[in-house]
Amino acid sequence: MEDKIIKAKKMNVGIIGFGSIGTEVAKALIKGVENFSLYGITSRSIANAEARIVKLNKNIKIYDLETLINNCQIVIDCAPKEAFRDIATRCIEKGKKLITVSGSGILDNLDLIESPKHNNAQIILATGAILGLDALRAAAESTIHSVKMTTRKPPNALSTAPYVIKNNIELDQLSESRLIFKGSATDGAKAFPANVNVAAAVGLAGIGANKTELEIWADPNLERNTHKVEVKSDSAEFEMSIQNVQTPENPGTGKITGLSVIACLRGLESSLKVGS
Repeated sequence: MEDKIIKAKKMNVGIIGFGSIGTEVAKALIKGVENFSLYGITSRSIANAEARIVKLNKNIKIYDLETLINNCQIVIDCAPKEAFRDIATRCIEKGKKLITVSGSGILDNLDLIESPKHNNAQIILATGAILGLDALRAAAESTIHSVKMTTRKPPNALSTAPYVIKNNIELDQLSESRLIFKGSATDGAKAFPANVNVAAAVGLAGIGANKTELEIWADPNLERNTHKVEVKSDSAEFEMSIQNVQTPENPGTGKITGLSVIACLRGLESSLKVGS
């Protein structure tokens, strides 16, 4: 009798938000990510989403938020921070896995974190544009003394941030680097919700966002978004730095952010998981 090979059914993945990150994730799923298939997307701007779909020349279906979540096992949140609570609440109620890049959204809604346990749901913060979260999490199992993060970005990556606009900070004519923010990762994530999700991630992984020091610099001499993290703990002292290539349409977002979401997705079902 011949052995029968039963192919496991691929899990449906839904993408919320179809900007630069959502589009990159969709392209990867269309190309092929083992065990997962793209069910569809939802977007607050149907016209923009349709234009992107035409550009991709692929058949991607657009659904309302409720339909998308109901029909997907995995939901990927690439929407603005303001939408996080509604998205997370719906996913928790339906027992879904939610992958998000919104560290800022999580910081603003920490009361939701215990809820997934009761519904077999899970919220996963993708690494995004930073590195070394594994080391930070490991150090946090003992005692971390201090974490300092320094973000330096070209002015075009910071010019539309609410904090810059509210404080009338002029960045267009900069001739040298300028410190525009100094404080905690919590305050930085609120002031720059679309720019320093990485600071929120560092805070969540390590000593806590309130105790994580953050500096943000606008630097006209840079072409890439850069982050440096310095950690002192009783188990190790280490520094991490990264220079991220900007996405053409959204300079504040690094190309690696979308790739980190795809890597996170692969890790959910991989037979080998590298990293803690």
